[in-house]
Amino acid sequence: MLLFVLVAVAFVIRVDALRNGAPDVPEFGDGHNYQVLGRDLADGHGFIRPVEFERTGVRIATAEYPPALPVVLAVADKLGVDGETGRRTLLCLVGAITVGLVGLVGRRLGGDAVGLLAAALAAVHPALVNLDVSLGSESLAACLGAAVLLAALAVWDSPTWRRWIALGVVLGVGCLVRSEFLLLVPVLLGVLAWRQSEAWPARLRSAGIGLAAVVVVLAPWTVRNAVAFHRFVPVSNNLGSVLRGANCGPAYHGPYKGLWVESLSTQTSAVDPGHECFTGFAVGNGTDEAEAAATLRDDGLSYAKHHLGDLPGVAVARLGRTVGLYRFQQQANFARLEGRDTARERGGTRAFQLFAVVGLAGVAAGGWRKRERLLPLTVLGAVLVTVVVTYGNPRFRATAEPAVVLLAALAVVDLVRWLAHGPVRRAGVVPGGFEAEPAEQIDDAPSGQDLVAP
Repeated sequence: MLLFVLVAVAFVIRVDALRNGAPDVPEFGDGHNYQVLGRDLADGHGFIRPVEFERTGVRIATAEYPPALPVVLAVADKLGVDGETGRRTLLCLVGAITVGLVGLVGRRLGGDAVGLLAAALAAVHPALVNLDVSLGSESLAACLGAAVLLAALAVWDSPTWRRWIALGVVLGVGCLVRSEFLLLVPVLLGVLAWRQSEAWPARLRSAGIGLAAVVVVLAPWTVRNAVAFHRFVPVSNNLGSVLRGANCGPAYHGPYKGLWVESLSTQTSAVDPGHECFTGFAVGNGTDEAEAAATLRDDGLSYAKHHLGDLPGVAVARLGRTVGLYRFQQQANFARLEGRDTARERGGTRAFQLFAVVGLAGVAAGGWRKRERLLPLTVLGAVLVTVVVTYGNPRFRATAEPAVVLLAALAVVDLVRWLAHGPVRRAGVVPGGFEAEPAEQIDDAPSGQDLVAP
């Protein structure tokens, strides 16, 4: 019951943030493009490039963005939720669902106290609130990040084929939200299959079931892309634009180091002759989006190849921007250009840092003994690796925000329990006259089980 209350409170907090201080969705950017994509899809135009169709009426097939959020917005449009405020309110509801999922995962990992604390933290976490009101795919990414952990824990507890399929489906849907889930697929399936059995045939069979479910979820979209572009595009053409904008002179040196940079208005070719940053998809005249993306990708990789000595420093800058340890204020200022509140961006990053420090300290202090608690670290690690090889942005933490909240809640509850039980453990007696369990048995106790007799 308390968890439902926290979900309701989370929804109210997000709606209040939307109505009081949330920036408008920028006219140029992902938020606007997602809206146009959803509207065009609802109107029966299919997946076409939003800017070109909106400005000129030209229909050009697109897979620049993964399809999940446009589909959600198109369904909402069909149901009458067709205004900007209505769409953003829908994502506030998604954010509230994320809070509920975080509570369920926390309860499974550490009992009711952890579940309620984690849900409460997620409900007020400024970073999650900011993402939920900004009309981007990150709100869905955070929700799927929590759902993946819940599905993975189900497999951990009982690795039946149905649960493997459920995990694969959630991972597949996540891939259709944000591409970093593609890295989570082999990592999570591999970790869980390895733990399940010592026999390689059993491991491969289990991982194969999960992978098959991922493929089934992705297949319709991948087949559509093959028909539209006559080449293999599993999720999106976005990798080309990402690699081009993240691998150029201004993104490697100077005040924008570690960022994604576009040359449409900054004229970076004057700063870095011969190596412009992203200048848009050169579609038309017989060139489709996938071909343009391939050219962009090759240009970005070529620049990186010729500047290998700069890559370690750039990778550190990317990571630092994402976690708030490099160009903190500059990154917070950029948030408003993407439709997020600057003050809430700063608060969200500081909260993330606090949660991460507390959570990792809890793992180091003994939380690692309950090995399923390491699953949130898997999600966090996948996100940080993705940032290192692409570019830095705090919104890219979305998938890992629930994981960090969970680690912090586990650490806090573990500390409170240790403080409460420490004196009686040293005495060897617990209230009621029962002898205390040996420390190693307590460490191995099932998650959520009381450590002392009532």
